[in-house]
Amino acid sequence: MRSSRHSRYNINYHLVWIPKYLRPVLTAKVATDLKEILEEIAQSKGIEISGLEIMPDRIHLFISSPPAHAPSLPVNWFKGISAR
Repeated sequence: MRSSRHSRYNINYHLVWIPKYLRPVLTAKVATDLKEILEEIAQSKGIEISGLEIMPDRIHLFISSPPAHAPSLPVNWFKGISAR
């Protein structure tokens, strides 16, 4: 249970996304770089990563986000920033 100034919350999201056509491109150096990028995004946005698994053809990310963030915001941050 996390807390902010005016609330206590336990909001978790399970995000799953795939590369185009399920191609197995997330291997070796790409996977390690992606993991670092996702952790940097989480740290900068105040999101806690509870679980992260990078498979060759998909990414599973389990996060805890404050209630001030709409559910679409963390999705946009992780997918958008990591794609760039």
